[in-house]
Amino acid sequence: MKKLALLIIGLLTAVGATAQTAVGQWRDCLDYSMVLHVEPAGRYVYAAARGGLFCYDTVDGTVTRMNKTTGLSDAGVATIAYDRTSRTLVVAYNNSNIDLVKGSKVYNLSDIKRSAISGDKSIYRIRIRDGKAWLATGFGIVVVDLLRREVKETCYIGTGGTYTVVSDLVFSADSLYAATAEGLKRLSVDEPHPTISERWDADPRLAGVTVTMLDYLGGRLLAGGFTYDPGQTNLYALDSTGVNAWNGGVVRSMHVGGGYVTLTHEESVVRYDSTLQKVDSLTSYDWGALSCFDAVYTDSLTLWVGHEWGGMFRIRPSGNTYLMPDGPFSADNVYRLVPFNYRMMLCPGGHTTVYANAYITPNLLTSVGSRWTSLDRGNGMLDGTADLVDAVVNPFDTTETVAALWGSGVASIRNNQVQTLYNETNTDGALTPYVLGSFSTLRTGALAFDDKGNLWTLLSNSNYALAKRASDGTWSRYATSQMASLPSVDKLVWDSVTGYLWFCGRENMIYVHDGVSRMARVNPNNGSKLSTDDVTALVQDRSGNLWVGTNKGIKVIYNGYQAFANGGVGEMSPVTCSNITITNGLFSEYLMAYESITAIAVDGANRKWVGTSSGGLYLISSNGLEQLEHFTAENSPLFSNKIITLGIQPRTGEVYIGTDQGLQVYRSTATYAESFALDDIHAFPNPVRPDYDGPIAIKGFTRDGLVHITDASGHTVYSTQALGGQALWNGRTANGERVASGVYYVFASDAEGGNRSVTKILVVR
Repeated sequence: MKKLALLIIGLLTAVGATAQTAVGQWRDCLDYSMVLHVEPAGRYVYAAARGGLFCYDTVDGTVTRMNKTTGLSDAGVATIAYDRTSRTLVVAYNNSNIDLVKGSKVYNLSDIKRSAISGDKSIYRIRIRDGKAWLATGFGIVVVDLLRREVKETCYIGTGGTYTVVSDLVFSADSLYAATAEGLKRLSVDEPHPTISERWDADPRLAGVTVTMLDYLGGRLLAGGFTYDPGQTNLYALDSTGVNAWNGGVVRSMHVGGGYVTLTHEESVVRYDSTLQKVDSLTSYDWGALSCFDAVYTDSLTLWVGHEWGGMFRIRPSGNTYLMPDGPFSADNVYRLVPFNYRMMLCPGGHTTVYANAYITPNLLTSVGSRWTSLDRGNGMLDGTADLVDAVVNPFDTTETVAALWGSGVASIRNNQVQTLYNETNTDGALTPYVLGSFSTLRTGALAFDDKGNLWTLLSNSNYALAKRASDGTWSRYATSQMASLPSVDKLVWDSVTGYLWFCGRENMIYVHDGVSRMARVNPNNGSKLSTDDVTALVQDRSGNLWVGTNKGIKVIYNGYQAFANGGVGEMSPVTCSNITITNGLFSEYLMAYESITAIAVDGANRKWVGTSSGGLYLISSNGLEQLEHFTAENSPLFSNKIITLGIQPRTGEVYIGTDQGLQVYRSTATYAESFALDDIHAFPNPVRPDYDGPIAIKGFTRDGLVHITDASGHTVYSTQALGGQALWNGRTANGERVASGVYYVFASDAEGGNRSVTKILVVR
């Protein structure tokens, strides 16, 4: 059992100050815009969105996020149901895990997830009856006792007791009906042995129809299914007189309640009475056409709608309410994260493994704290484009952000709107597309600014793999065929020490160019004792070394300055990619040799955060010799062990983690440090209230500054050293005793005693 540490936020229209995350804590950045299921539960109404679950309190008007960072057991909600008798919310996940949520407590049932059942274990629908949850699954029916919080029975109702897909269930007064892959089946509700497949009778009334949804109203069994086209649902009413077709089309949900049946279509909600006569319909709301996935009436005048892109709506004659927690749209497509000052930019594009377009709608999502904004597409500059895969802020003009569009070129963005789209037509031919017959595409996959304000662009599948927009706005291109013919490349690093450009992609090779004419290739296995065949990540640390992620761990380039020692005319460079050897007692191994690396990010203390394809998230020391943290989906709130990308917010130390289950944030202990102390040195939380006993983060110092905390009399109570630009204090003296109430002063200086700085912390006991 776990406690659900719910994060309460205001309504979308009332969200105020930027959220702060305490050191060592997690928060989500999920997309709550597409609501697939709505579940009224008395005072509360639950919404299962594509990104996560949230709850609306109809009394106090608060919206509560519910996900793995707040205490749930998993990520990716498949369906939900609420039992009013036991006051339990049943949450089924895409991986077949189950949570039972009662108040602030979460009880996990992982039986189906852990089972050795082969094939489909999906949970398609949950029905509640007499304190039990009946689960329609990909292999049969699972019955969960909600009071005992345990799986009571598993029913394999296929012919001969075999597995069969059950897509829905419904109870009538005397029967339980199941929509199965073998057709409609019926069981008496008084049957003491539902696990015996022979007790289930085949119902021949819908022979030839694949039934996908069921409900019951006014003595009629209501069934929805298809004969040929799964996208078109035909609805039938079955009673003692026979079978009658009564509706059809694209039906996304069907709910019975209050003597009515409510159908959700693509752009309408229609209500029928017990005789299946149309009562009313709704096709629009305040903003336009009603595009929804689910709709439920809780009384004759109150309709709850799961909208396709607007969250959850409450629609009433007296006025409508729109409910959705803050989060980035399309955050399930996390391709690349790019930090700049207090901003974090999310690029939701992508490409296939053969470098073809993924055709994801182009967008650039930008956050400051918990508030996210999207690109304004109103001027049509992005029409016909797709897959925004990288973005950088111009350090010499921070009002400009530049983005790479896989297949379309480079976009200059100001005021959150594309002002110019650069391609082969307006760059003097510098952006050279890949052409094959009549097919042409401009695969600009990565960007970087250098210290002179020049913008460098990486082009995949081009013999001019590098292009430059100079600080004066002129464009030029650089022939690279001497070292590679049409390389597939999408990762670019501008070397702040040498000024070189390092890039890589699909080939097991690293390329380096001096930005003028010299170029060379670097074999990732040169100097390595562990042979690898895929370069997956490339980043420069704060010491100037290049860290290389591969399919078998990490390597480091320490001698990048020797890149052109063999001439610089496209030959193989003598640069080495060295393994880091970890010694553990009598045994030695290479750093993360058993992990496939997907992303590396460097924090303010020069430590490395490392994402993997299946092993979760690591934090290693600056030299790689010590593992400091290892977060997995099993031991932490991490959504998934598959990490796509990482980004570290330099000012706050927050680590943004893009997984295949969405985006989340972990507040680290290190922040970026300036060479001088900031004017705004501050602590969080401040004041420190009586119920808080966690770390107090103080940031804004010079790198690795010496920190002393004194009481009002000037007596030092605690001393430490900053990690990068941030120090932590546990609110205790050097002897481990909690300090008394009062004002405490923070003094800091660098190792030479310069750059002294001060702030205050109020402690309330």
